[in-house]
Amino acid sequence: MSATYRNEKNPGNQTSEKAAAPAGGEAKIPVNGLQQVIDMLRVADPAFRDSLLKRLAARDRELARVIMRDLGM
Repeated sequence: MSATYRNEKNPGNQTSEKAAAPAGGEAKIPVNGLQQVIDMLRVADPAFRDSLLKRLAARDRELARVIMRDLGM
């Protein structure tokens, strides 16, 4: 993904990490949730994908735009 998505819920475009490492000091696992959504939508049924993106755009137009751009739409 070439651009980053920021909003009030993700102001620093931070990736999520495993909530708490066990006492053994294991490393945290970074998760890029936005990229995972994009990857899933690439293989999703087109009617489902379009419906989901339309509903998302009604709530967060910028996020929908970023996802559609990364999907090549």
